[in-house]
Amino acid sequence: MRVCLFAGLVLLNACGGAAVPQESLTAAKASVSGAEVAGASATPDAALHLQRAKEQIAKAEALIKEGDNEEAASMIDRATADADLALSLAKEAKAKAEAQETKEHLMRLKKTTQ
Repeated sequence: MRVCLFAGLVLLNACGGAAVPQESLTAAKASVSGAEVAGASATPDAALHLQRAKEQIAKAEALIKEGDNEEAASMIDRATADADLALSLAKEAKAKAEAQETKEHLMRLKKTTQ
């Protein structure tokens, strides 16, 4: 009898045991905000990943409401990865633009000193 009760409790926990991934969800939203602040919306590649991250967060929130916390956690991980990639792509685009601007400035300086 005790073995059956214990086995039943284990099965119950296995089915619905995943906790609501609230901290991860908050962190993913913060990653999206960081990418937006960095200008990801203005860079096509970054904007694509930023949009994916937003969609994945919305899907994760729906999964949490449905009680599928394990799948929601997986979706949140993907959203965080996309938001981080969007941030990196935005920073890269900004660095390339600044490098090009500096190069052009140096070329102008060279022309004026010749």
